[in-house]
Amino acid sequence: MAPQLSEDEIDDLLYASRTGEKDELATVLSSLAEREKVSAAEILTSAKDEGKSTCLHMATGNGHVEIVTLLLSHFTSRPAEEKQAFLDAPNEYGNTGLHWAALGGHLAVVKLLVEGGASVALANDKNYVPLDLASFGDKFDVVDYFLAQSGGLEDENAEEGGLDGAVEGVQLDEETEGGEVEGKGKEKEGSSSS
Repeated sequence: MAPQLSEDEIDDLLYASRTGEKDELATVLSSLAEREKVSAAEILTSAKDEGKSTCLHMATGNGHVEIVTLLLSHFTSRPAEEKQAFLDAPNEYGNTGLHWAALGGHLAVVKLLVEGGASVALANDKNYVPLDLASFGDKFDVVDYFLAQSGGLEDENAEEGGLDGAVEGVQLDEETEGGEVEGKGKEKEGSSSS
């Protein structure tokens, strides 16, 4: 059963995460976990504000490496799916903690999240991935880190033909004099698609 947390208790957790008060966060987390007879991870998973932002959002957005480390430490003995769900939890706008860290240019936090398994390709409700947010904010060290993490993707694509290889299989339709679009090579002459 999910822990029963009051609004004030959730606020306390979020506030300590946002302001970087590690001792306060650890104390409140431990107390709530003991009272609810659940793990600290389950408390963290349940603690969200009205906009669905978590303690991880608050810590990452403010660049608190120690808090992020503390939060993630509570998931080391938990199922991998639970940790992944916490890392990739979106707020009401689809932003994850990684989005917030990238937007703020908090490179150490970005690295910690990526090394912890955060998904770098999740898009928010505007279809922006964390790399986009770092780029928009001129956080070039974060942008460079994301691009370096992409490894040899460009090289792999080049080996497979790159854009030239991708274009080979694309067939464009031609427009006739009457403005109708006619597909090439897909239908036999005289056949109708209707």
